Amino acid sequence: MVEQDDSIFGTDYSSKGGVTSTGDIELVTGLENAKQNIHNQLLTQKGFYPSVDNEWGSELFEALGEDFEGQSIDALIIYIRNALYENPRVQTIQRIEPYITVDRKLNFILEVSLVNGTDETMNLDLGEFE
Repeated sequence: MVEQDDSIFGTDYSSKGGVTSTGDIELVTGLENAKQNIHNQLLTQKGFYPSVDNEWGSELFEALGEDFEGQSIDALIIYIRNALYENPRVQTIQRIEPYITVDRKLNFILEVSLVNGTDETMNLDLGEFE
């Protein structure tokens, strides 16, 4: 299944900016690339890369600065759901659940089924916007 995941999800530069022991830029492949792509899409303002794809990204930035309660959390869930459904790696969304961390930050647990049939659980930390 690894080879299949590699061909489905491809390879990209690591968002962590690491370098290998040989001095090459770190790459992520397969399933790790799919998870990185989903994470990066959610934390990138929609239209930020117009020369590549004007529709890639999410609208989470629309709710930044609001108090994260009630309707604004509902809006964030809608923005996350919309972005996930636009991602060709995501087949279905199982769960988008908000939670508040001990330091009073809003995060989300995301459970998705990918197009290769695997289920993935990810954490979306909105503190990464800051």
